[in-house]
Amino acid sequence: DIRNKSGKKPVAEKFLMPAISRTSGIKPAFLWDKTAYVFGVTGIEEKGEDGKSVIVPGQAKRTLKEHQAFVDFHEEKLGTAEDEGLRALLAFLQKWSPQQWEQSGFSNEALDQNIVFRLKGNHERIDQRPAAISLIGNDQTSHGEMAMCLVEGVKTSFAVNQPQFKGIAGAQSSGAPIVSFNSDAYESFGKSRGANAPVSEAAAFRYGAALNWLLDRSNARSLRMGEATVVFWADEKDVGEAAAEKAEEAWGGFFDPIEKDTDKEQADTIRNELANVAAGRAAPDGSGLKPETRMHILALSPNAGRIAVRFWLSDTFGHLAKNLLQHETDLAIEPSAFKGNPKAWALLYETAAQRKAENIPPRLGGELMQAILTGQRYPRTLLAALIGRIRADKEINGPRAALIKAVLNRDLRKREGDEIKEGISMALNENSKDQAYNLGRLFAVYEYAEKSVASRNATIKDKFIGAASATPRRVFPIIMRGYEHNASKLAKGSDQQRGSGVRASRVISQILGLFDGDADFPTALKLEDQARFFVGYYHQNAAMYTKKQDTDAKDNPQ
Repeated sequence: DIRNKSGKKPVAEKFLMPAISRTSGIKPAFLWDKTAYVFGVTGIEEKGEDGKSVIVPGQAKRTLKEHQAFVDFHEEKLGTAEDEGLRALLAFLQKWSPQQWEQSGFSNEALDQNIVFRLKGNHERIDQRPAAISLIGNDQTSHGEMAMCLVEGVKTSFAVNQPQFKGIAGAQSSGAPIVSFNSDAYESFGKSRGANAPVSEAAAFRYGAALNWLLDRSNARSLRMGEATVVFWADEKDVGEAAAEKAEEAWGGFFDPIEKDTDKEQADTIRNELANVAAGRAAPDGSGLKPETRMHILALSPNAGRIAVRFWLSDTFGHLAKNLLQHETDLAIEPSAFKGNPKAWALLYETAAQRKAENIPPRLGGELMQAILTGQRYPRTLLAALIGRIRADKEINGPRAALIKAVLNRDLRKREGDEIKEGISMALNENSKDQAYNLGRLFAVYEYAEKSVASRNATIKDKFIGAASATPRRVFPIIMRGYEHNASKLAKGSDQQRGSGVRASRVISQILGLFDGDADFPTALKLEDQARFFVGYYHQNAAMYTKKQDTDAKDNPQ
């Protein structure tokens, strides 16, 4: 038993082993498997003397067939082996019988667990021996056909069925392939299955083992972005293993989905490291990050019975860090919308009904991640999804306003260059000439005046904000008439209400001074203008509830 017993319950160790893909058929693994295949014994549930269920060794309907298949398979693979360990394993399997389980020394806890082998007196597992590794990497027993390998560029035996991968969000839990030909409709030129895209057995094994390792969440090399599962790794070539590991650690820290008490401090540290790397200089604390470290990022999404490659990106850590910092800058807004660095995965929940992962628009996760990493425009669908959610649930919070600002400003920068004429400012801009932005500000003040009068079940925000952001000329006259009623009540109210009324009146006058009367209100606003409307609302709404000494003196008459 080599499980880790340091915790309350024993935990199985994880090893890289020869891959096996099976569903309902009998198919043995090479050099390892569960007890039904290895020993011909499985766990059978029975009632003990006390009436409680217990697991005892036994055989299910096909356990003996599974065991015989395991023995036959290894006799075929190891029949000519000269390695001491491989010959010992073959001899063991040929002499073993399921009746020997009781004398094996195994407890019933081992039933249906995975079993590996090692030679007595040797800590190295059988699958780690050079002779075994050679067999694993050069398996040509599946068929006799030869073809040019698309990966290695040599003529060799190819994999009939390419590897399957587990850990892809939304894909089959038993595993799904990136490349497969499971129907005549996908085949051509008389070729069947793997012959349509030949990859050698060795190359298929290597890329399958590597990707499955990356997908294992315990290795901290994967993360989820909506429906996309993103894996990443650093190339140690030219920079060394230490620099590559540090790059992967920093990368994972930036996207880490776990909120911690030290999140702000940790985020600041990561950001400072990224800033140094992006600027091409070494971190002052000697963290070991190198700008020239090559990073590789692969995004995968479920697609029926297969896995689709959403995007593939290879770039230096320095250039990627620069894009990450630009993304963070684009999201900056006042009042602040985030604690620590904004998590890319968390942003997607702002586009989903009830903030549920399954309601995030399809493909948006991969498209957003690609935009963040490459510095290109954010996906158009992101803006549409945000506006749709705001109109549906009437919530205009910091993350949504920050995302809207980021999308609009990046679009402007891509059109006009780094020096954009008038983008959306980080904080309230009282001098903005943008009609949509100012209409959003105006709506926020009218809502403030209404709330200052009394709490209501249905506010003007609940009733009108969707229509006001789309067809302001039709809706704002109605809102303005309601404001006159509220202003009258505030003027006759308590000292606090009179102060709120004075404050609202002054801000409304300042905003209306930017318009040429009601006729200057647009008949309709396009999607980008609706987005500016909501950012203007967010800025002004926050400002109305921000206490300042000079503002309080003006707004509260003595």
